[in-house]
Amino acid sequence: MRKSVLLVTLVLMSLIWGTLLVADDEMVVPLGEITIEPLVEESKRSAVAFPHGIHFSYSCEECHHQWDYTSPIQSCTTSGCHDLEEAPKTDDGKLVKDPDEQILYYKKAYHEMCINCHKEIKKKNKAMAAKKASLGEKLLPTGPTSCIQCHPKE
Repeated sequence: MRKSVLLVTLVLMSLIWGTLLVADDEMVVPLGEITIEPLVEESKRSAVAFPHGIHFSYSCEECHHQWDYTSPIQSCTTSGCHDLEEAPKTDDGKLVKDPDEQILYYKKAYHEMCINCHKEIKKKNKAMAAKKASLGEKLLPTGPTSCIQCHPKE
C-alpha cells in the first residue's frame, strides 16, 4: 500500500513540475493594475493606473484588436496601430478630420475606447434604473469619464 501511495505521489509531483517548466513559455495576463505611461516625456498629465483585472468580463480582443491569440499581447503603442505620439495634422498644421487617421494617435485611441465604454455603461445603467429593471440586478460600475479620475495630480 505504501509503495502505491509513494508511486502515485512521485507521478503527480513529476506532472506538476513538468507543467511548471512548460508554463514559462505561456502568456501571463496581469491581474492587477497596469501603468499606462505617456509616450512623450513632457506630458501634461500623469500616467494612468489601469485596473486590468476588473476588465476580465470583456473579451481580450475588444481592446487588443490586433491580437492573433498566440503571440504575446502588445500595447496600443507597440502593436503598430495607435503609435503616433502627436495628433496627425494636415500640411497647414490643422488637425486631420479623417477618423481613420485620428485613431492612429495613441491618446485618441485610449480616450475613445475607455471613455466611450464607460459612458455607454452609464447610459445602460440609467436605462435599467428608469425601467426599474435594476431591482435585484447589480448595475455595472461605470468607470471614470473625466480627466482627473484617470490622471491624478502628481
